[in-house]
Amino acid sequence: MRFTVITLFPEMFASFLDASLLGKAREAGLIDVTFIDPRDFTTDKHRTVDDTPYGGGPGMVMKAPPLLAALDAAGAGHKVFLAPTGTPLRQQRVTELAQLEHVVLLCGRYEGIDARVYPAIDEEISLGDFVLSGGEPAAMTLIDAVARYVPGVLGEASSLEEESFSEPLLEYPHYTRPAEVNGQGVPEVLQSGNHAAIAAWRRARAVERTLARRPDLIVSQLGAVAPRTYVCLAHHPVLDVDGAVVTSSVTNLDVHDIARSASTYGLAGYYAVSPIAAQREMIQRVIGNWQGDAERYDQRGIALASVRTSDSIEAVIDAIAARHGKHRPHVVATSAKPRPDAVSAPTPPQNAPMLLVFGTGHGLAEAAFSLSDQVLEPIKGGAAFNHLSVRSAVAVTLERLFGKTTP
Repeated sequence: MRFTVITLFPEMFASFLDASLLGKAREAGLIDVTFIDPRDFTTDKHRTVDDTPYGGGPGMVMKAPPLLAALDAAGAGHKVFLAPTGTPLRQQRVTELAQLEHVVLLCGRYEGIDARVYPAIDEEISLGDFVLSGGEPAAMTLIDAVARYVPGVLGEASSLEEESFSEPLLEYPHYTRPAEVNGQGVPEVLQSGNHAAIAAWRRARAVERTLARRPDLIVSQLGAVAPRTYVCLAHHPVLDVDGAVVTSSVTNLDVHDIARSASTYGLAGYYAVSPIAAQREMIQRVIGNWQGDAERYDQRGIALASVRTSDSIEAVIDAIAARHGKHRPHVVATSAKPRPDAVSAPTPPQNAPMLLVFGTGHGLAEAAFSLSDQVLEPIKGGAAFNHLSVRSAVAVTLERLFGKTTP
C-alpha cells in the first residue's frame, strides 16, 4: 500500500516510520511512504506557503496554489485532508481505507487552508474534538492504524478481530506472567484451559469496561440493531402491589400505543404475552377491528400488523430464535426498581436479534429476570415520584436506544 504525505515538515516522520512494525513493513515492501513539500511549488524567493486571511483575524492561512500543485503532483489516489473540522475517524473507516492502493494525506498548518483547495480533496478526517499544531501527528496515526490491516504487516492477523472497536466494545483486560504482582493474581478462568469459559469471561469484561468508560459506543451502534429487535409486554409472570406473582389484564391502550412505538422506531415486532387464551383472543379482535375495515386501516392498522400474541416469554424467545435461523435472541429485561446487575445500554452479540421485555402490574417477577441476559437501569426523572405507565416506559426506552439526534 502506498501513502503520499503532503507536509511542510517531512522530517517529523523519520523515527516514526523507521521503528517497530512500520519499519519492518517498509523494508518488506508492504508499505511505501513518500513526501511532497508544498514549498517546492512556490514561485517567490522566500518560498511562501501562507498569508493573512481575507476579512482579517488572527493567524495565517495556507495558500491554495502550492497545495493544489502538491495534490496534483501526488497523482491518482484518495486524497484526505487531516483537520479538526473533519469526520471523526472510526475503525470501520480505517478498514475501508486499508483496501485502497494509494492514500494521499494533506497536513494542514496555521489557521487552516484556503477553502478553494477543498474541491481537490476527497475526504476530510479528524482524530477527535481537539486541535493539534498541524496535521502531521494525525497523519502518523492514520498511517499506523491503516497499515495494520495491510496483509502481512501483523504477524498474527487474527488479533485484529478481538481488538477494541472491532465491534462496539472496548477490549477486555489482559494478563501475562508472573502469576502474581503486588498481591494481585490472574483470574482463575484464564488459567483453566476452558476456551468457551475464557471467551465468555472476556466478552463480559469487555461489556463492563465499555459501559463504564464509553457507553456511547454501544448506544451509537444500536440503530442498526432495531430491525431485529422485538418488544415483549408480559402480563405474566408479574407482581402485584404486595409482591405476589400474578397475571395482569390486557388493556386496549397497551396494545395500540406500544405497537405504534415499536413501528415508529423500526422494530421487528411486538409480542403481548398472557397465559390466558381469552386475553390473547381479545388482542386479536382489537387487531382485526382495525385491519378488517379498509376505511379505518390507517397508520395505526399498519402498526398493529406487527403485534403477535404468546402464552409465555419462553415461547416468544423460541419464536424469535426460529425466525432468525435458530439464533437465540439477546434478552433484555426492564425494571422500575434498581437492580445490582443493571446496565445503561444493552450489548447484544453481533448479528443477534434482541428482545426487550417489559412488565405490567408492579413489574416483572424474578422468573422473568432469570430468562434475561441483561437488565436495563430504571428510567429516572427529577422527582421522587417514579411510576410511569408501561406505555410511556416503552416509548422512553426506545427513544434512548434507537432515537435519531440528527435528521
